[in-house]
Amino acid sequence: MLLDHLNIFLTAIPFSYMALFPVLNPLGCAFIILAMCRGVPEPLYNQLCRRIAINTFILLFVILFVGTYILAFFGITIPIVQIGGGSVVAYIGWRLLNQSSDTTSGSTDTFANMKKNALDFAFYPMTMPLTAGPGCMAVTLTISAHETTRQSLHTTLIGQAGAVMGILLASITIYFCYRYAEKITHRLGENGTRVIVRLSAFLNFCIGLQITWHGFETLLGKLVQ
Repeated sequence: MLLDHLNIFLTAIPFSYMALFPVLNPLGCAFIILAMCRGVPEPLYNQLCRRIAINTFILLFVILFVGTYILAFFGITIPIVQIGGGSVVAYIGWRLLNQSSDTTSGSTDTFANMKKNALDFAFYPMTMPLTAGPGCMAVTLTISAHETTRQSLHTTLIGQAGAVMGILLASITIYFCYRYAEKITHRLGENGTRVIVRLSAFLNFCIGLQITWHGFETLLGKLVQ
């Protein structure tokens, strides 16, 4: 019995982590966050990275346990979350994609407010929807549904505990990717950084469009039925 419970716990950790990693995209988002925070002092930037990681963990933790009930309470469906959140992600990617070349080197004031009040933006838009967007929320809700289909309340709680550990590991990964993005850019050089930032911005724009379209596709499918 103990081995079965341990197996459930240990299986849930990599399951939740690997399910979340592609949609969190910590490596790609790290360059987006870095581009938005050009000019922010290093101690403040480090604090911001820590705050984003903590916010991500809390957000996904809440969604894991009560996300379905919150959406039901407000009458919000997953497709609507995908359309709204995907649109915001696409908009942020579009803005970064269309900045001048000087933007990525920090000489623009497009995100000037973030330089003085960076922590005010730690939750929105840096945690949600940029880091943990609607796709991530949908995956977390799926993980929650997966763990609640177990045979008993006891095994369900064990599975959810493993999922929480997976979310914690994902949040730690986010912190280290964001925290050390600056050092990666130093190795890449100015031109390499511009390319990575543009590519990340384009991918974020496409991801936002894909999430939005998936929401519309689901709604249209229900109308056809």
